[in-house]
Amino acid sequence: KLRRTTDFKNLTFRIGGYSEAGEGRFYHLWKNGEVLSIQAEPYCRPGIDYSKSSQCWSTRNFSSDREAFLYLQEVLQTMLDSLQFGTGNNWAHLVRQKDNTYGLIYTRKEFVRLKCPVWTKKVNLDDIEVTRIVDCALWEGIHEGMEVDLFMGVHPNWSHFVAAESLGHKLMNEAGVSHYTFKLLAHVYKSGMVIGVMCEPIIGRRVCPTDRAAVFAAVADIQRHGILLGSLVPHDILITPEGVRFLNISAVQFYKNHDQLAVEAETSHWAELVKTFGSGMIAPYTPLGSRARDALSYVIPRLPSPGRPVYTTPELAVMRFVWSVMTSPGEYARSDVLSLLKFRDQQQKGKSASTDDPRHRRRAKIGRKVLIAPLDCSESEDRFETLDQIVPDADEPYNPKWRSSPRTPYERPNKKLILPKDDE
Repeated sequence: KLRRTTDFKNLTFRIGGYSEAGEGRFYHLWKNGEVLSIQAEPYCRPGIDYSKSSQCWSTRNFSSDREAFLYLQEVLQTMLDSLQFGTGNNWAHLVRQKDNTYGLIYTRKEFVRLKCPVWTKKVNLDDIEVTRIVDCALWEGIHEGMEVDLFMGVHPNWSHFVAAESLGHKLMNEAGVSHYTFKLLAHVYKSGMVIGVMCEPIIGRRVCPTDRAAVFAAVADIQRHGILLGSLVPHDILITPEGVRFLNISAVQFYKNHDQLAVEAETSHWAELVKTFGSGMIAPYTPLGSRARDALSYVIPRLPSPGRPVYTTPELAVMRFVWSVMTSPGEYARSDVLSLLKFRDQQQKGKSASTDDPRHRRRAKIGRKVLIAPLDCSESEDRFETLDQIVPDADEPYNPKWRSSPRTPYERPNKKLILPKDDE
């Protein structure tokens, strides 16, 4: 709902980020259709051997790394007005200056190096209306009135997969089995560089044990055309109204020698399918497509300043709320944000978040107390006139901890306030 009712022009999104001990901390930002990747100095704790995962990923050490990562992300929040998008430079280095402030050095980097010539049409990213960004690699958009999915290589970790995806679709197309894939429609470029591929929207039902016969038949047909699918795990298979579709085309290989293909297929095809549809299969699985995933991108809100008026709307309140949760050291999952937002929506709609548990009784509906000063009152008379007054059982002193209550300090019912559980 927020995407449909909010104008995201001039808003800066954090679409991805990660930290590498030997390379640095990376932050990927998006604004008005432009991507800017920022690399900062690595954070390495003294006395920690990063080659040993037991030390690197312990709870205490991981928390320390996360705090260091979020610190620089908040530094970037203070630099939103000075970030340069759309200048042709897609990369920047965040450097600490002598006065302990930070500055950016911009450069241009090309990551996607195709393994074959461009074999489809090329589409400028500016001609695609980006509607959703799950992470750096998985985008969604609309091109010429049609929904499309984008597989982007805006940072080095995914760029070689984009190049392999292009080659895999080319092999499937030349073998005449492209109808088993979500067809690649175009290569996406920006500033003269290929940065991703555009394909049909990945929409379908997740595979389950009853799809065994259809999947085995599709794989056999593909193998007869000399193609070896590199991955047949459950989340790489979808069922659509048109039939079986396979994802992860970046692992596809073509064999002229069918005998050699049959040997490789014993493990890559049939042994893998036996595991997929074995007795231990648990359905359904989450596919790799973006439309089955929660978005990991969120807005970086601007900080208030003397020259910028402080105002808010329901949309801005949600953006700031998500930012505060995602940058809190104790939060590690997007699901935490979703549950909090759901509870917040219930509270705004006036719905009770309590359950049928008798320990969580519903609050009694009590009319609010309106105090109106009379026009002619003397010192001996009451100073206020009460409408819809509810008289408490006994007078109680004012407690500062109750300041968030909608009631006045002079009215305190003798009832214990029951709050919903954290997981509700």
